[in-house]
Amino acid sequence: MVRHRYFILISLLALATPASAETCPVKHPALTALDHASMLAAYTASFRGIFGRNPTLADDGNYWIAVSDHYGEFGDTVCRAGWSAYWEVKLTGQDAVNPALGDQPARFQPETAPLVVTPPPVPPTPSPPTPVMSNPASADTAVLAAIADLKAAMQAEHAEQTRSIGDALKHVSEWALKYLGPAVGAWIVGHQMAK
Repeated sequence: MVRHRYFILISLLALATPASAETCPVKHPALTALDHASMLAAYTASFRGIFGRNPTLADDGNYWIAVSDHYGEFGDTVCRAGWSAYWEVKLTGQDAVNPALGDQPARFQPETAPLVVTPPPVPPTPSPPTPVMSNPASADTAVLAAIADLKAAMQAEHAEQTRSIGDALKHVSEWALKYLGPAVGAWIVGHQMAK
């Protein structure tokens, strides 16, 4: 009985394990070179064409290269290798993909120009005309005086805001003592008496 269970388990594992490239009944020629540089170029071209940007490390490029850089049996029992239309469609997130797409080249090829999205040109901002000054020293003095006036106005405004915030806090604390103080005191006394 135990041998029978092991036999069934081993038989199921054998059925679930895909055939290796050596035992494939039909082996199609690779659509791309299977070296890492060629596979990376093919994957990158498809990624750019589909998503309009360069892939990053978070985009699982190594996974896609690893699943397509060797012969493997597809669902139609044909062994295929290389980057193809099949992998390009899978890259978009589709699960059910026709295995025959493995015989077709990817739409986006490394030698094609990548999709470049050019932003609209930004019109130049005109610079204000430079005032013509007859005496630069007097202009510097005027600028410094304007800065000093602005600083004094800001300091005065800051002092007024600080004073008004202080007054508001004072009124809030007076209100709290007047109205909340007796209630808190009564609660404390009641709580102590309840013990």
